[in-house]
Amino acid sequence: MTASSATIIRSLTAELAPEMERRYSIGGGVLRINVKPDDLTLWEDTYKTVPKPCNILLACEASSSDLEMTQLTWVVGAAIRGTFMQSADATVALLKQLGVSDGLADSVPAHCPGLAVSIPWAFYLERHGWLTACPIVSSDKNATPPA
Repeated sequence: MTASSATIIRSLTAELAPEMERRYSIGGGVLRINVKPDDLTLWEDTYKTVPKPCNILLACEASSSDLEMTQLTWVVGAAIRGTFMQSADATVALLKQLGVSDGLADSVPAHCPGLAVSIPWAFYLERHGWLTACPIVSSDKNATPPA
Protein backbone atom coordinates (compact mmCIF):
# COMPACT_ATOMS: atom_id res chain seq x y z
CA MET A 1 0.00 0.00 0.00
CA THR A 2 1.36 3.40 -0.90
CA ALA A 3 1.65 6.21 1.61
CA SER A 4 -1.18 8.07 -0.14
CA SER A 5 -3.54 5.06 -0.08
CA ALA A 6 -2.72 4.47 3.61
CA THR A 7 -3.58 8.12 4.28
CA ILE A 8 -6.86 7.80 2.38
CA ILE A 9 -7.88 4.69 4.34
CA ARG A 10 -6.90 6.27 7.68
CA SER A 11 -8.91 9.35 6.79
CA LEU A 12 -11.91 7.27 5.74
CA THR A 13 -11.74 5.23 8.94
CA ALA A 14 -11.55 8.39 11.09
CA GLU A 15 -14.43 9.97 9.17
CA LEU A 16 -16.67 6.94 9.69
CA ALA A 17 -15.86 6.41 13.39
CA PRO A 18 -17.33 5.28 15.73
CA GLU A 19 -19.80 3.22 13.64
CA MET A 20 -17.08 2.38 11.08
CA GLU A 21 -19.64 2.50 8.31
CA ARG A 22 -21.79 5.02 6.50
CA ARG A 23 -24.98 4.47 4.56
CA TYR A 24 -25.97 6.64 1.64
CA SER A 25 -29.60 6.52 0.45
CA ILE A 26 -29.52 6.67 -3.32
CA GLY A 27 -32.80 6.44 -5.19
CA GLY A 28 -34.51 3.34 -3.83
CA GLY A 29 -31.25 1.76 -2.68
CA VAL A 30 -28.46 2.09 -0.17
CA LEU A 31 -24.69 2.27 -0.67
CA ARG A 32 -22.90 1.18 2.49
CA ILE A 33 -19.22 2.01 2.97
CA ASN A 34 -17.78 -0.44 5.50
CA VAL A 35 -14.47 -0.02 7.33
CA LYS A 36 -15.15 -2.29 10.30
CA PRO A 37 -11.85 -3.87 11.42
CA ASP A 38 -13.06 -7.49 11.12
CA ASP A 39 -14.30 -6.87 7.59
CA LEU A 40 -11.10 -5.06 6.59
CA THR A 41 -9.14 -8.10 7.80
CA LEU A 42 -11.44 -10.53 5.99
CA TRP A 43 -11.08 -8.71 2.68
CA GLU A 44 -7.32 -8.25 3.10
CA ASP A 45 -6.91 -12.00 3.73
CA THR A 46 -9.09 -12.80 0.72
CA TYR A 47 -7.20 -10.33 -1.46
CA LYS A 48 -3.92 -12.09 -0.69
CA THR A 49 -5.28 -15.27 -2.30
CA VAL A 50 -6.45 -13.90 -5.67
CA PRO A 51 -4.28 -13.71 -8.80
CA LYS A 52 -2.78 -10.30 -9.51
CA PRO A 53 -3.12 -7.78 -10.99
CA CYS A 54 -6.35 -7.16 -9.10
CA ASN A 55 -7.93 -4.01 -7.76
CA ILE A 56 -11.56 -5.13 -7.37
CA LEU A 57 -13.02 -8.08 -5.44
CA LEU A 58 -16.62 -9.08 -6.07
CA ALA A 59 -18.93 -11.52 -4.30
CA CYS A 60 -20.59 -13.27 -7.23
CA GLU A 61 -23.17 -16.00 -7.71
CA ALA A 62 -20.86 -18.08 -9.92
CA SER A 63 -17.17 -18.64 -10.42
CA SER A 64 -17.25 -20.79 -13.56
CA SER A 65 -18.74 -18.34 -16.08
CA ASP A 66 -17.27 -15.14 -17.47
CA LEU A 67 -17.39 -12.42 -14.84
CA GLU A 68 -19.84 -10.33 -16.86
CA MET A 69 -22.26 -13.29 -17.00
CA THR A 70 -22.77 -13.61 -13.24
CA GLN A 71 -24.51 -11.41 -10.67
CA LEU A 72 -23.28 -9.68 -7.54
CA THR A 73 -24.56 -11.34 -4.36
CA TRP A 74 -23.99 -11.49 -0.60
CA VAL A 75 -20.75 -12.85 0.78
CA VAL A 76 -21.94 -16.06 2.46
CA GLY A 77 -21.59 -18.85 -0.09
CA ALA A 78 -20.41 -16.47 -2.78
CA ALA A 79 -17.74 -17.03 -5.36
CA ILE A 80 -15.21 -14.28 -4.65
CA ARG A 81 -13.89 -13.03 -7.96
CA GLY A 82 -10.97 -10.68 -8.49
CA THR A 83 -10.49 -8.44 -11.49
CA PHE A 84 -8.48 -5.45 -12.59
CA MET A 85 -10.36 -2.34 -13.70
CA GLN A 86 -8.59 0.46 -15.56
CA SER A 87 -10.84 3.23 -14.22
CA ALA A 88 -13.67 4.11 -11.89
CA ASP A 89 -15.97 4.40 -14.93
CA ALA A 90 -15.10 0.84 -15.97
CA THR A 91 -15.85 -0.32 -12.41
CA VAL A 92 -19.25 1.40 -12.53
CA ALA A 93 -20.05 -0.28 -15.86
CA LEU A 94 -19.06 -3.69 -14.45
CA LEU A 95 -21.22 -3.22 -11.35
CA LYS A 96 -24.18 -2.42 -13.62
CA GLN A 97 -23.49 -5.58 -15.66
CA LEU A 98 -23.50 -7.55 -12.41
CA GLY A 99 -27.01 -6.35 -11.55
CA VAL A 100 -26.38 -3.23 -9.43
CA SER A 101 -28.90 -0.47 -10.16
CA ASP A 102 -27.68 2.44 -12.25
CA GLY A 103 -28.09 4.96 -9.42
CA LEU A 104 -26.13 2.90 -6.89
CA ALA A 105 -23.38 2.02 -9.36
CA ASP A 106 -23.07 5.63 -10.53
CA SER A 107 -22.62 6.80 -6.91
CA VAL A 108 -19.68 4.49 -6.17
CA PRO A 109 -16.77 6.72 -7.38
CA ALA A 110 -17.92 9.63 -5.20
CA HIS A 111 -17.83 7.49 -2.06
CA CYS A 112 -14.92 5.10 -2.73
CA PRO A 113 -11.71 7.16 -2.76
CA GLY A 114 -8.87 5.71 -4.79
CA LEU A 115 -11.22 3.39 -6.73
CA ALA A 116 -9.37 1.70 -9.62
CA VAL A 117 -6.39 3.99 -9.00
CA SER A 118 -4.67 3.46 -5.66
CA ILE A 119 -6.93 1.37 -3.40
CA PRO A 120 -8.42 -2.04 -4.11
CA TRP A 121 -12.12 -2.29 -3.15
CA ALA A 122 -14.44 -5.21 -2.42
CA PHE A 123 -18.12 -5.09 -3.40
CA TYR A 124 -21.03 -7.26 -2.37
CA LEU A 125 -24.76 -7.07 -1.81
CA GLU A 126 -26.39 -7.34 1.57
CA ARG A 127 -29.32 -9.75 1.79
CA HIS A 128 -31.72 -6.78 1.68
CA GLY A 129 -30.14 -5.42 -1.50
CA TRP A 130 -27.76 -2.78 -0.19
CA LEU A 131 -24.53 -2.43 -2.14
CA THR A 132 -21.62 -2.63 0.29
CA ALA A 133 -18.11 -1.42 -0.52
CA CYS A 134 -15.06 -2.10 1.64
CA PRO A 135 -11.56 -0.78 0.95
CA ILE A 136 -8.86 -3.42 0.97
CA VAL A 137 -5.93 -2.61 3.18
CA SER A 138 -3.02 -4.30 1.49
CA SER A 139 0.73 -4.05 1.42
CA ASP A 140 0.66 -5.89 -1.91
CA LYS A 141 2.39 -3.83 -4.55
CA ASN A 142 0.93 -6.05 -7.29
CA ALA A 143 -2.54 -4.51 -7.36
CA THR A 144 -1.70 -2.70 -10.55
CA PRO A 145 -0.41 -4.33 -13.72
CA PRO A 146 3.25 -4.03 -14.68
CA ALA A 147 4.13 -1.10 -16.93
